[in-house]
Order: sequence, then structure tokens, then C-alpha cells
Amino acid sequence: MPFTLNALYLNPTRLVSPDEVLKRRRANSFELATLLCSFLIGNGFAACVVSGYATREVVTNDQQRVPCPFVPVEEEESGDEAQPEPPNKYQLRQPPDLRSQYLLNIEEEKVAKVLAEEASREAAEREEAERLEQPPPDPKRGHRVHAWVAILQNAPWCYKPGYRETKLDSNTGERVLRAPSAFFVEPSTGFRREVASTDYLAIESVWTQHNYYVNKQDPANGLAALRWDLAEGRDWEHFLPGEPYELREDCAVPEDQDPLTTEEEIEKEKHLDLPASWVRPLVVSRTDFEQRFPDGAKVTYFRKAIHERFAPYRNLIGLVQRLTVYETLDYDGPIRRWEWYANRDDLLCQVRLEYGSGETEERFRKGRPDCLRSLRHQQDEYEMRFFHQYRFDALRTLFYHATYIREHYERRDDLLYYREFRNTPKDQITRESSKLTHITEKFHQNPTKEPVKDIALRNCYIEDNRIALQFHYGADCITASTHEFIKPPSSEMGEEVPYDPTCTSGYVSNPWDPQPSQLDLFLLLKEQLRAEEHASLAFRRRVAEIGTMLAERKKQTDSPHLTSSLFDPLRNEEARQLRLAKYEALKAREEQIKQQQADFLAPYLLRLGDTTKRPPTRARVMELYRDCTTDLRRFYRRLEEELRNRCDELITEEQSLKRFLSRFQEHFEDAEYEKFIAEGETLERDKHILQMRLENLQDEYRRKADHLRRALREDERLRPFFGADVESPGDRSEGGDE
Repeated sequence: MPFTLNALYLNPTRLVSPDEVLKRRRANSFELATLLCSFLIGNGFAACVVSGYATREVVTNDQQRVPCPFVPVEEEESGDEAQPEPPNKYQLRQPPDLRSQYLLNIEEEKVAKVLAEEASREAAEREEAERLEQPPPDPKRGHRVHAWVAILQNAPWCYKPGYRETKLDSNTGERVLRAPSAFFVEPSTGFRREVASTDYLAIESVWTQHNYYVNKQDPANGLAALRWDLAEGRDWEHFLPGEPYELREDCAVPEDQDPLTTEEEIEKEKHLDLPASWVRPLVVSRTDFEQRFPDGAKVTYFRKAIHERFAPYRNLIGLVQRLTVYETLDYDGPIRRWEWYANRDDLLCQVRLEYGSGETEERFRKGRPDCLRSLRHQQDEYEMRFFHQYRFDALRTLFYHATYIREHYERRDDLLYYREFRNTPKDQITRESSKLTHITEKFHQNPTKEPVKDIALRNCYIEDNRIALQFHYGADCITASTHEFIKPPSSEMGEEVPYDPTCTSGYVSNPWDPQPSQLDLFLLLKEQLRAEEHASLAFRRRVAEIGTMLAERKKQTDSPHLTSSLFDPLRNEEARQLRLAKYEALKAREEQIKQQQADFLAPYLLRLGDTTKRPPTRARVMELYRDCTTDLRRFYRRLEEELRNRCDELITEEQSLKRFLSRFQEHFEDAEYEKFIAEGETLERDKHILQMRLENLQDEYRRKADHLRRALREDERLRPFFGADVESPGDRSEGGDE
């Protein structure tokens, strides 16, 4: 969480608690380093606060000469350029070079000299620019006090994965920890710095939650040569007496003494009774975490770049980051700008703007109905990239202009990978729609077809009324087969396509391939006419789709909408309260159901239908009464049968074991015989348990049957149908069964 940093040239006289720092959001370097170190220690890092001296830029948090680390690296687009083919040994030799090598060498020397002068001039200009960009000298260099955080690696008390490296000891052959090392973290920025960084000049002391250590090493060697073994007394002097338990080496305990526990060692070496901590636990609320910065925004000035960050939902357009790159150190002449968005309804995540060319690129996340991945706009040309895996037409890239449309496909079933439409632009005065003039389609080779019948390139010249085909190259062929058709006039086309052999021309590259017959050419012409019609229909659909997409994008850009998660407690409090109310109502209903008595007749009364219109008869009610009691008797009878079957199986197994022992008891040893006896006792015990469960089940049935009969007779819905001295026929039948 960013804070406002107060620069200090002397050690502070007091430090506020980390909890108070979280509240104020304003701290000096020592307070900020203590807060960051507390968070790191709580997450398992071996972190400590470092007190020392730093440069003016670090102390004042001036990053105007630091390269911006947030400049995105542009992904290399997989272009469609053909890979260079390997050289063919049968290709023609190059003609001999008859030029003078002496003159060529002179020209090369001149060119090399000019290039060297140009490189030297550029290097001199670059050095001059770097010299002019250097900050002015600091008269207080080496006297500016600063605090930062050091994270120790290979520390004995660090249990963070990836921060403990071992090596093989050449003397003992055992795996031991490497020598402790460290790297720095600047609290004001959160950036990592190595110990050899020139931003930090010297270290006076470090401290952790255990002890305070004073640096005794020679500062003239620099921080890169600093040793970070805090247990080494020659390098670090601890302030509090006694070493922490983690830093102590294992000491051998005499055999006649018991090893001391940690509590006993602490009581033995205790020197101070420190009071309990009065600082509250470090807790960052959801609201503070979402706000992130004071007032929800922060601007950082880097070298020729301005980086702006915003809290989510602070801007109505969903902007969370903005980075602008400039030409000069005074932030004049913007070159490029990136904008990052979040929580947008149109799934927009990034926008890149080139000020020089006016090019704008928008990138989207997955999930849009049109599967749009990016939209690049420059003057009158649009480049659209899609998530082709989720489109039915497998469209990957689309280039749109007023006079052409280019489409690139990926893994289509018809092996089409490129299609281009040429058209006349729409007349803005007469409002005449654009007219299609040329269609070009390219296909991958189909291994199941012969090359002479597999179309590689199709050109439909609509204005010239021609269709030109080029087929894939065959084996050992240096040219490709071609065919060209002149379409019959539209007035002559009816249900059947007229065919004129004189309007067809072609070439078969392989002389051993059979020449196509007139019927084959006629069928091929009909197929190409259908393909041209489908392509023309695809063009009209594509133009309508592009117009709809661009209009929708303009509407989404002019009036953006933000979305929030259903489980976001900061924005869906009403939905949260509604869910809690439903949960409480459901819980109360469950408690009410548990407290209510069971309604035995509810499933059976459904058979009677609406009793308000047609009252049930006594015979019908007695039938329901008998069904209810009979279902209870059947349920317990099924349980009783299962127990009796299991009991019979145990009796049969016990008898078999007795017969086996009586016949072969002389052939077993004592241990084996005792094992069989124990198994027989287990069978006897299980049989006795089953018999007791059977008796308990019968008693339970009698109690529940009596309770059910009393409940049914006392039910208000059945009481009118029972006489005062009339015994139910179901009771007599149950008594007979029992």
C-alpha cells in the first residue's frame, strides 16, 4: 500500500507503530521499513530493517531518472511470412561475378568508414545526452540517513521455499547451507535492489524482532563485499545479550546431563522482562486494500515517462493504470500511451495509442460474443484479431478497409486459410453500396486428393466474368496445373448452366496425369460457380458484421459500463443481505420442521384430491389408514428378514467351523488351534449381537405401531370416520400377524 515518504537527513527521534502507519498513510523511511519488514516476517521471510546511508534520489524518492519498469514488452506477432526454403542442389548456378574485386574492396572500405564515423558520432551524441541528463552533484552525499529492508537468503531461521540453498561440503560430503546472502527492497517503491546497487552507500546497523546488530565491517569495501552471517561476531555486534535460538549452533550435551528444553534455556539466559506488545495486529480492510492509494490515485514520474495508477471503480470508465512515454526529460512531446482497464462490461483490458501515427490498439479478454481479441485502428484501416478457437468460422485475423477485406483463418475443415475481397468503396454522395469486384481464396493442400484436383488458389474476377484456378504442385513438378473459365452471361443462366468448351482453358503440369474430360470441366465449372456465390454471400455478411461490430464498439466506448462480482461485499450489499435473509429463512424453516410432529398421513391424503369439493367416504379413509400401517409393517419386516438372513449365515459358518475342527483338530499346532477357537468365539459373539438386535427391532416395531395407531385415531382428519367403540379392521389384522 503506497504511502507518502518524508525525507530525513538525521535519524528520527521516535517511531510510530506499524498499525498507526497504516492509519496515517504517512511515514518516514524508518517507519515504512518497519511496516514492510513486519509483513515480510509474518509471511516467513528472513527480513530485517537496515539503517544506513543512501543517495539523494533514494532518500527523496525521486525517480525522474529511473527507467520506467512498467513499460510493456510488445509480444512478437506470429507473422505469415513464408519461411526460407532450404537451397536446392538442382537450382541453376549464379553467373560469374566479372566485377573488379579491387574496386569492390575500395567501395567497402568507404562504406565501412562512413558507418564507423556515423557510429562514432551517434556514440558521442549519446554520451553527451547522458552527461546532460546526469543529476547535479550532491554536496551531502554520504550523509543522508535512510532505512530500507534486507531479505536474507540461506538464513537458518528462514523457512520460505526457495530461500534456502544447499551445497556439498568437500570435507564431510554432507549437504550444508550456503553462506548467507541478501538482497534489498526499497520500502517507498517496493522495487528489489541487489547489494551491489549504487543507490545505497553504507550500512550502520540492522535489526530484527530478535536483536539489534551493528555493522563492524570496513565500509571502504562496499556493500557488495558485505558478509551477512549475523552470528559471526567479527562482522556483526549484537546489542542485546544472548543470541536468538535460531542463530545458535548445536552444542554437545554431556552424557551425565539431561538436555535443556528451549523454555529452560530462555529462563536461564533471560536478562530483560519486556512488556507485552500493545500494538494491534496489522489488518488491512477490504475497503483500504481496494483504495490502495491516498485519495485512490497515485502519479509517479520516471525517466521520460509518467505512470498513473487508480483504484478500481474510481473512474467510471474502469481505468486502473495509465503510462505515457515522452521524448524529453521535461515530459514534452508524448510518444506513446498505454491504458489498462478492469471490470469493464465489454471486457476491454488495454489500450495503446501511438501519437506519431495516430494508431490505436484495443485488447480484450476472453468472453466477448464476437470473440474479439484486439482491434487496431489507423486512419481508415482496421485490423481485428479474434480468439479463433471459439469462432465457428475459425477466423483469426481480419483487415478491413473501404476498398478491401483480408481474412486469415486457422484450421478450417475446408482447408481455407486466406481470403481477400476487393470492392469499390461506398459512394457517400449517392449512397450507392459498395460493389464486389475480385475474390481471392487460398487453401492448404489436402493429402487425400490428387494435386491436379486439389485447388490451391482461386481468383474470381467478377467484373471480367472470369474464374482462374491454380492447383497444388505435384511430385517432381516445377509448375502447377491451372484452369480458367469464362462464365456465361447472367441472362443465359437458368436452372442449368450452359457450357462452352471454347470458354475454358487450362494446363496440366504433369504429362502423365490424365487430361480432364469435358464432363469433368463442366462439373468443375458448376462447383466454382457455387463457390463464388458462397463467397459473395460471405462478403455481404462480413460487411454487415463489421458495421455492427464497429457501431457496437463506438457505443461501448462512448458509454462504458462497469461490472462487479456477485460476491463483492462492497458493491452488492443488497444481494448479500438478500442471500443472508434467504439463508436465515431456510434455517428457521428447518428448525420449525424439526420441532413439529411428523405428519404420517400427508403422503396418503394426496390420493384423495380436493376434499372440499368431494368429501371422502369412510371406506376410502379406512383404506388409507390400512395402507399407512401396512407400509410401517413392511418396512420393519424387511429389516427383520435382513437380520435373520445374516444370523442364518453366521450359524451356518459356525457349524462348518465346528465340523472342521472336530475332524482335523489333531493336525493343527496350538497357535493355529487357538486362532480357530478365537474365530469361533467371534462368530458366536456376532450371532448373539444379531439376535439381540432382532429382539430390539421387534420391540421397536411394537412401540411405533402402537404410537402410529394412536396418532391416526386422534388425528382431526380421521376422527369423524372412527366410531367410539368400533375397532379398526387394520388393528385386528396387525394383531393376527403379530
